[in-house]
Amino acid sequence: MPTTGPIGIADGQEPYRARPPVSTVLTDNQGRYRLINIPPGRYFIVAGPTYFPSTIDPEAATIVTVAPDSTTQNLNFQLMTAFGGKISGRVSPAAAAGNQEKAVLSGLNLDGVLEVAIGGDGSFDFGHVAKGPYWIDLYPKPPGLGTFRVEVGDGDVRGLELVRPPTHAVTGRIAVQNGPLPHAILAFNSTTSYVGVPINPDGTFSSRLHSARHRIDLAGMPSGYSLSSVRIGSQDVSEGFVMGNADVSGMVITVAAPRNLPHVHGRITGLANARLSSTKVQMTGPIIGSLETPVRQDGSFEFAAATPGMYSLRLAQVPELAPFPVVVTWSDAEVHVVVPR
Repeated sequence: MPTTGPIGIADGQEPYRARPPVSTVLTDNQGRYRLINIPPGRYFIVAGPTYFPSTIDPEAATIVTVAPDSTTQNLNFQLMTAFGGKISGRVSPAAAAGNQEKAVLSGLNLDGVLEVAIGGDGSFDFGHVAKGPYWIDLYPKPPGLGTFRVEVGDGDVRGLELVRPPTHAVTGRIAVQNGPLPHAILAFNSTTSYVGVPINPDGTFSSRLHSARHRIDLAGMPSGYSLSSVRIGSQDVSEGFVMGNADVSGMVITVAAPRNLPHVHGRITGLANARLSSTKVQMTGPIIGSLETPVRQDGSFEFAAATPGMYSLRLAQVPELAPFPVVVTWSDAEVHVVVPR
């Protein structure tokens, strides 16, 4: 685990606190370990609650300095707490081929968390851990699978079964009452899960959910935008919907937008008439992914509505014009585009 400053002090001011490890590894049956690809820096080495060289007090631990392109050997130490047991089990059904999952162990007797890869058959093994309560999660977290609690005593805990709930597809689209769709964060949450859903550039989305009652969260939009309604066919499900044992399609999430969004218009000069009809004006930015409009034969163009913010404007099919910044405020904007000779 990384640390800076003297033992007990981080960054010269703040008291030392446990930090996420840069590397974790399981020992073999003889206790041997090998940590690789460690960035240069100052570290604690920790096995369970024991710090190198054999102490449970971080203030008495020895900091190990790792230099670039170096190998440090024979950092041996004695565990200061009694062995508990191994934790092993299986996730069923196993993940589809090519989908790599991790089992994550956390608890009061661990500094940070312990992660192990889940095998192709769904099996996982955390090795020996100290006695006490622990929690097991999967990453990525399957919909509907809550945190699994386990108690480790003197013996091994084997044969744990983490059953992945069956899921069904939910598909739909996001519609905006006025103007373009800004970047947003879409999620479905139930009492046992929170499922983030990517939104495609055209506003469509697709996900899989377990059988339960789910609420729809739509966040991360600019000021003035809000969730207006959610419908499945003629049914209003703005307060949530029940995912049963079948797929749900045709969900429409409607977003309310500011009424008086500014429009952006302008004219292109210096471009041959033969190229105008095949050229499109594109504006991209951190608030709106991309806006695109065609160019009229007289070189003029217009975006009927744009969310205020910073954009980069470019002409598709005109590589000789470098993209340039455009700032859109709440007032209509006029942009003059001059193509260099």
